[in-house]
Amino acid sequence: MVRVYFSFFLILLTFFCSGQSSFKLLKEDLEQKIIYSDFKKALTIINENRENYFGVERNDLDIMKTKILTEFGLYDEAFKLSQNLITNPKITEEQKLKIHVERALIFEINDNSESCLLELGKAETIFFKHPEFKFKNYTNFLIRKSSYYRVNGFSKKAYAVALQAKKYADSVNDKVNMPVVELILGLGNRKRDSDSELRHYNRALYLYKKLNHYEAISSMYNNLSYYYFSRDEYKIADVYIDSAIVISSKSNILNYKADVFKMKSKILEKQNKPDSALFYYKIASDLYKKYNSEQRDLKVREIEIEYDFEKEKSEKQLLEKDIRTTKILNTTLFILILVLGFFTWQIKKNKKKIERQKKKILQNNITLKANVEEKQFLVQELNHRVKNNLAVILSLIDFQKYQAKNKNYKTVFDDLHQRIKTITIAHEFYSYSVNHNDNDLIDVQNYINKIIESHQKSSLRTFEYINDSELIYLNVDKILSLGLLINELVTNSIKHAKPCNNLLVLQIELRKTDNSKIELNYRDNGTVFNIEKKNNSLGLLIIEGMVKQLKGERTREKSNYKIVFPNVRA
Repeated sequence: MVRVYFSFFLILLTFFCSGQSSFKLLKEDLEQKIIYSDFKKALTIINENRENYFGVERNDLDIMKTKILTEFGLYDEAFKLSQNLITNPKITEEQKLKIHVERALIFEINDNSESCLLELGKAETIFFKHPEFKFKNYTNFLIRKSSYYRVNGFSKKAYAVALQAKKYADSVNDKVNMPVVELILGLGNRKRDSDSELRHYNRALYLYKKLNHYEAISSMYNNLSYYYFSRDEYKIADVYIDSAIVISSKSNILNYKADVFKMKSKILEKQNKPDSALFYYKIASDLYKKYNSEQRDLKVREIEIEYDFEKEKSEKQLLEKDIRTTKILNTTLFILILVLGFFTWQIKKNKKKIERQKKKILQNNITLKANVEEKQFLVQELNHRVKNNLAVILSLIDFQKYQAKNKNYKTVFDDLHQRIKTITIAHEFYSYSVNHNDNDLIDVQNYINKIIESHQKSSLRTFEYINDSELIYLNVDKILSLGLLINELVTNSIKHAKPCNNLLVLQIELRKTDNSKIELNYRDNGTVFNIEKKNNSLGLLIIEGMVKQLKGERTREKSNYKIVFPNVRA
């Protein structure tokens, strides 16, 4: 018996160790891919394997994913993932250190120097408490700190921290970060000592070559080309950029390759070779387009992954809830069986009494049916008249619009027509009946679709929309207020939004939050959002009124509009 238990223990131990060894190999493979800028493949591996791991191991994958998303320029997705990590109670101190440093980079890129410095301060506090974390992480932290000072104009501090990073990297033989340190030392000498700048660039290039890091080698050749280009030494610049072009054929990073061809175009332009300059400019332009397309595809993929994750999480929660409910129901059912046995004899006793009352009820039902039919007819007539009256109002507005000669009046009538149309759509979804109940519910997503489709049919401006709303039902009072609110936001986007590619895209998201509220996020891809320029405008008054009627709160950042209101029937 002892042998059986011992064998079973050995099997479990082997399984556990093999699991740990498997993740260790996966992590090492991913770290190598990130070091050598193979971000796309690394992201695919993480997405394929993330659900197989939990706790600390999943956190490691998410930290690497945050870094990859940042490298791809998907800063919103990277920041959101970092927020989830920071608030995760299972995150280790070393993982927290890494994510603080990565968040500092995100804030630096997005010109939020205050938040960047705050994240660096938190990372430094962890180093103070855990000096053992320095060996693998301190050089990268110093690089980030030097970059913060350089970007914010503190060049002397930036250079001093960069020297500190070089000293530490030398002390721990940090071959991965040493080329980056040489690069930032070169950047630090750009305005003070061009010879030192060039020396550090060449040193960085040498170290990257030792690592066979083709993306970095190509980038360093590009930096050296720019160094000579900025000094009007176009022949030498051309030699370096040609080297960069040769190496870039081994690169997977499209924007790096595009930068190289763009630099080549600039050099040829300075050498009075317009045809060749145009040729390389077109190559760079095509690469930038491919890079932007790749970014969009990745963003869509991340949204899909997040949606699937949230859906799976919700389904698991529902399943757990169903299991608990089933246990309660089984217990309740057992008690009910006992109670039903007790009451069975009483049912038999009252059966004769029920038979006597049945005849009386039958007679009452005949009378009641006649009354219901009469009321049903009146209610149908009421619905019909309301529908007709709304149609007449819309026709009168259209007639008045066509009579008006002033363009501003026509716009006012168009807006009024759309507001009445919003009410009409609500009426189509919700018609009074004999069984009318003020708390009868309407599908919000379908209602929003109808409102926007109405705009698409009536507006001279072509636009697309994305209605990424959960399945939510609201009563008529709230649905009407919400409809008028969305109508005003859509109207404003159609009037004022100026997207970069001329195709207006509206995005509406409606979500239930964890605190019994509903969150509406509305945005368009325009660069201008003028809804608050006139504080006395009717559109703004309607928005304020509808938000107040919903008992909600609104916030706005550029073209992003957020309204939160209680998810209760009122």
